[in-house]
Amino acid sequence: MPVQARLAAVVCFAFCLTSSLACTAETLKAVCQPTVSKPVVVVTAAQRLAAGQRARPPLTDTFDWPDTPLGVIKTGAGYEFFGSDGGFHSQQTWEGEEVGNNKSGSVVATSGTLDNPLGSGDPREVSISPNPDPAVNPNYSSYGYMGGGPVFQIPEGMPHSGSLLVTYHAELPNDSLYAALGLAASSDHGRHWTDLGEVVRLNQAYAVGLDGFEIGDGPLVLSPDHKYFYLYFPDWLANGTLHTANATGASTTTNVSVARAPVGSVLEAAFGPEPRWSFDQGEATLARPHTVPFEKLYGGGWKLQPGLGGASTDLSAKSVYSGYIDIHFNTDIQRYIMIISNDTNFAYAESVDALHWTLPVLLGNFETIAAYPTAVGLGDDPHVLGRQFYVYFTHLPTDGTGWTNGSLQRLTLTCASGPH
Repeated sequence: MPVQARLAAVVCFAFCLTSSLACTAETLKAVCQPTVSKPVVVVTAAQRLAAGQRARPPLTDTFDWPDTPLGVIKTGAGYEFFGSDGGFHSQQTWEGEEVGNNKSGSVVATSGTLDNPLGSGDPREVSISPNPDPAVNPNYSSYGYMGGGPVFQIPEGMPHSGSLLVTYHAELPNDSLYAALGLAASSDHGRHWTDLGEVVRLNQAYAVGLDGFEIGDGPLVLSPDHKYFYLYFPDWLANGTLHTANATGASTTTNVSVARAPVGSVLEAAFGPEPRWSFDQGEATLARPHTVPFEKLYGGGWKLQPGLGGASTDLSAKSVYSGYIDIHFNTDIQRYIMIISNDTNFAYAESVDALHWTLPVLLGNFETIAAYPTAVGLGDDPHVLGRQFYVYFTHLPTDGTGWTNGSLQRLTLTCASGPH
């Protein structure tokens, strides 16, 4: 980010700390005036069904893909795509290896192109494995769903370059939806994923009888100084009831909240040199891969609220849009881009510092389910956007057929104005 942009972010941040994060939506204006194409189908229902029949290990349920936003990596042969298959993955022995974790959800890897993400090969179905140390995530056995897609690939020049982190969405079995966000690591390009533990939970504690609430499954985003991973999500601030509205009927949910953790600490905990030994009272114990605590932004400051259950500030309190959140940096306008989907509406917002956002504007709406938006750049790094980029999403009809006729579709978003 240019020095001028960083200085502008600092000035804006200092000003809003004295008033409200929401004030920037009134003062910061969007540089890009987005225009959006009509959606095109890039994976038909028939193609998805055929790919499920080729999946390895063999499926034990239906192929409900993609059931999260996608992670996209550019390779020498094209692109690799990661996304969850929401079907149930029974434990089984396949090619001499125990696979499956008796949960719904997974991390599916496919090789293809931006016009055909499934390609012609066999989708690689991988369940997230428990950590070797059960204490890293005592909730693992309680999840009914555990799957993810948004990946972060360690860049060249850093230790463990090429290794992957994925943000996963984990649901506790309940009579409604209650989910947390966690991280899993892979050192073999997604052939195996090891659970590193949870990093974000709602401020509202888990309880039977809660209203259903969707926390999403967003990507790890580098802060402007590249010192922190930011992770965005809608939060539910506890209000003393089992409902998202308090006793007066006012909602206590946020549209966009954020948690962070130092990049170096996260990568060292996940991939640090093996074996990693720690000493406790003179005895050597092997340190297992794990994650580090994230902290939520609250009241204009950090280090006040933990990622697991802490309170958070709404970064877009005046927005009328909330739902699945996808955020990437756009080098053409030198701003972060946020795409929001509430299953029927898509909205767009910008930020200089990834904390203060313009008021989201409507991109388009659908009469059917359009979920899990994933913005993908057309240059060398799909995580970096430009003047024109794609937004992929899962399309499910509302005629009762659900995944049977589900497809992967794509919008093309173009900035009609902005710096060249």
